[in-house]
Amino acid sequence: MEKEVYITTWRNKWITANAGTIDDFISIFEELAESFRRWKKAGIKLDTDSGIGDDYADFYTEDKEVAIREGFVSKYEDGREFLPTRSGNDEFL
Repeated sequence: MEKEVYITTWRNKWITANAGTIDDFISIFEELAESFRRWKKAGIKLDTDSGIGDDYADFYTEDKEVAIREGFVSKYEDGREFLPTRSGNDEFL
């Protein structure tokens, strides 16, 4: 049995929408860089076939605890939380 792969989609759009100064831009991008460093250290990987050039990218991990800790959790409109999976068998929390 293959291990489940947990995914999250990260969007580039609107990242600096609320920035008002160059310092805001610096702060936003420094925080993003730190988040990606933390993801890399946790073993999260970039899915290079996920539309990176189209304003979004998918990241994945086989570690459920890492997925939860790093915010891969999504919500349905009714408020139920789940972890999106590559297989489509989303896991409810």
